[in-house]
Amino acid sequence: MTELVRDKIINLPGLNGDLPVHVFASVDEAVTHVIDQIAVTLESEVASKGHALITGAGGSTPKAVYEGLSGLNLDWSKITITQVDERFVPLDNASSNTLMMATALTPAIEAGLNFVTLIQDLDDAGECAKKAEAVLRSIETADDEAIFDLTLLGMGADAHYASIFPGHAINAEIYNTTALVLPVAPSGTEAEPKLPRITLTVPALNRSKRILLLITGAEKLEVLRSAILSDDPYTSPIGAFIAQSPVPVDVVWAA
Repeated sequence: MTELVRDKIINLPGLNGDLPVHVFASVDEAVTHVIDQIAVTLESEVASKGHALITGAGGSTPKAVYEGLSGLNLDWSKITITQVDERFVPLDNASSNTLMMATALTPAIEAGLNFVTLIQDLDDAGECAKKAEAVLRSIETADDEAIFDLTLLGMGADAHYASIFPGHAINAEIYNTTALVLPVAPSGTEAEPKLPRITLTVPALNRSKRILLLITGAEKLEVLRSAILSDDPYTSPIGAFIAQSPVPVDVVWAA
């Protein structure tokens, strides 16, 4: 690729036509763009229906999004943020995205933000998933056409998203279930996931009004380029998700 410019659009050929990718010259620029998009959504939803609910991925790049977002002057008391997925570990564990998100969002939480972790029970992953789903369903209101006003996804170098990994048995259930949240067992091999996890299901993610996919680095762009040519969830999880998503997936990438 030649010199990158702010918010240049490139199109990646996919099963359902070209997938537009917003390209930024730096991660900081990409993060700023995502923060702006989320902020606009939150302000619009709060103004139109009095509240907003979004869900987000874990990881180092989303952490910068949450840090930047929490510094904005929004009506946080009318906003709820929850998680796309989480490792089934104690909330003070270094691997916990709950810990990361709560820390990054501290100013917003102190201003009234409702941060909902998927970890609602530490004794049993199955019960944890059921309790997390009950909490999410309790947030729903009759005027909502979707659960989530916006979903922020990430993608691994193996083409996984949320806690939906290539080759994992969860792929047999995750697309065709009435559940919104499910436990994900460790792979039992050297492949991820090594830890038990809790994840939103595809039907849950499909109930998003808008989906942003934030990725960085040349390797992940090539992974995405290849992945969207397949809709086999066992070999190409993100490709399978994008192929069936009822709303366009807005991809944001930085070198």
